[in-house]
Amino acid sequence: MRLPFLWCVGLIFGLAPPIYDSSAAAPKNPAVTENFYGVQIVGEKAWIVGYYGTILYSADRGLTWEIQNSPVRSALFSVRFVDPAKGWVSGSHGALLHTVDGGKNWRIQSTDTTDHLFGSFWLGETHGWIVGSRGATLRTDDAGRSWHEFTVPGDFTFSSVSFANQTRGWIAGEFGVIFQTGDGGKSWQKQKSPVEVSIASGESRNLFALQFTAPEKGWAFGLDGLILQTRDGNRWEIVRQRNDANSAAGGANHLFAAAASNNRLWAVGERGTLLKSDLDGNVWRQANSAIPRLSLNAIAFGNDGIGLAVGNRGIILRTEDHGATWKRLKLTGQSGAKDSTRAP
Repeated sequence: MRLPFLWCVGLIFGLAPPIYDSSAAAPKNPAVTENFYGVQIVGEKAWIVGYYGTILYSADRGLTWEIQNSPVRSALFSVRFVDPAKGWVSGSHGALLHTVDGGKNWRIQSTDTTDHLFGSFWLGETHGWIVGSRGATLRTDDAGRSWHEFTVPGDFTFSSVSFANQTRGWIAGEFGVIFQTGDGGKSWQKQKSPVEVSIASGESRNLFALQFTAPEKGWAFGLDGLILQTRDGNRWEIVRQRNDANSAAGGANHLFAAAASNNRLWAVGERGTLLKSDLDGNVWRQANSAIPRLSLNAIAFGNDGIGLAVGNRGIILRTEDHGATWKRLKLTGQSGAKDSTRAP
């Protein structure tokens, strides 16, 4: 009964071999054509992570890129920096990497799990949470020096975690489930989700991303263009689904990640879906940009209107005006761990 979700995991995170565009000239370094799954911008710096342990780094807000040395060849799904120096990357088969020098050196941290670690969230440098497949749930209260499993009822695969403060948080994932905690993740209670289906149903209403813009106001994104909203952190309602009249933009394409910037919400997904909405989240429209019909798996914004969206086959989209216009970066790279990768 888990096959639908595993199929979606493969679709998003590329746990099957990546597909290459035979019509394009192959770069000398294959890392720039792998599937990318995570992105973050911190000040002038940015990082992208993806297949085969790929970690890309930019010191100039995404204009030029270099490949950082990665100690693993696992697929990497999430990158989170708490400041320009300290960051964590999580990935498949329990991979967890940590750096204290902006990625010049990445070190493996032990997690005592072989499950895939899909989503992560940090509140400052001290408190962090990671969720993943088969109910994998980890938390740290000491800046990642030690990690502890926390128990969530059931045996669900979770894709996303978000916290409003050190005590109140949410996780979402398989079968449309949403859990919340009021004690920092020591205990979790299932919330009533309007799209949750039973394991026995064989249906897929999976949720892949959470985005909160206020301590009690947030959204959940998932299969078939599904978007849920909560205004109090407790009750969730459907604001967009595949049969909605306002779903023409982006149609029923799955939504894999979300971000907020400049009083606007963004969601990305399969077939080049790049949706935007005002902060009320009621009406979503496809961004007016020439975007290839490749899956976009992650999106992030920094200061001064800088944003990046990344996805399959090495696609990187960049904006300098809060998303009013997006340009695709066509990366070229030479072999070697530190060679520069530039967008012409």
